Amino acid sequence: PAPSASLDMILKLLQQALAKPGGESGPESTEAATLVEEAAAVLEVIIGTDDRVRITNTTAIPWRRICALRINFSGRFYRGTGFLVGPRAVVTAGHCVYMHGLGWARSIEVHPGANGTNYPYGKVTSTSFRSVSGWVTSKRPESDYGCVVLPPGAFGGRNLGSFGFASLSAQDLVAAPAVLAGYPGDKPFAELWGMARRIKTVNATTLAYDIDTVGGQSGAPVYIKRNGQRTVVGIHNYGASTGNSATRITPAVYNRLLAWRQL
Repeated sequence: PAPSASLDMILKLLQQALAKPGGESGPESTEAATLVEEAAAVLEVIIGTDDRVRITNTTAIPWRRICALRINFSGRFYRGTGFLVGPRAVVTAGHCVYMHGLGWARSIEVHPGANGTNYPYGKVTSTSFRSVSGWVTSKRPESDYGCVVLPPGAFGGRNLGSFGFASLSAQDLVAAPAVLAGYPGDKPFAELWGMARRIKTVNATTLAYDIDTVGGQSGAPVYIKRNGQRTVVGIHNYGASTGNSATRITPAVYNRLLAWRQL
């Protein structure tokens, strides 16, 4: 059986089903199914199960704010993941919008809340992208993040809401249960898979964790629950045998995302 501390944690998650997170935009209705999934993910952290879980209620909050990306680099197609931080801003990994040796993406198809062959909000193709000089010019892995800029009125003008994000202290991040959900390349296109683990290490610019990921999940949000709200604290971009990692939301990254949110 799970220790009482883990049960307390799950109970707190379930009690937040009616919470309306201040950092997240868009209408917050009953989220019981989503909160149960998140609670189950935390339980998996405690009992040590490593399996990713497929998420199928992709029109629920927050899953509808996670996007499958089909990326065209000079006629070569790649998969990626992004997440909405504003009406026209989909944050992703820098290498999803700019790849050294290939340059900027030619176009990117964005499918929010995709569930296999079901695209509940359709798709939008963008040809406008952003990143930072630390990635484009200096090739620094910790700066590997970017943004897909959506055209006005994307998705029929539907308000899908957006993720909240924050720059938190290392003390707030170390050992915090984090959720990562994205569109992995080892599954059929546009299947959303996720799981949770505690954040393992935190340094000045990156986070590391033992959450299972596969190519295609680059750009996925890494978020924690803080004061009842989902808060993105990292942008997933790399995997290694010693653990997977994300660009940490530092004050500089936070300010950049805030500017993109206003696009």
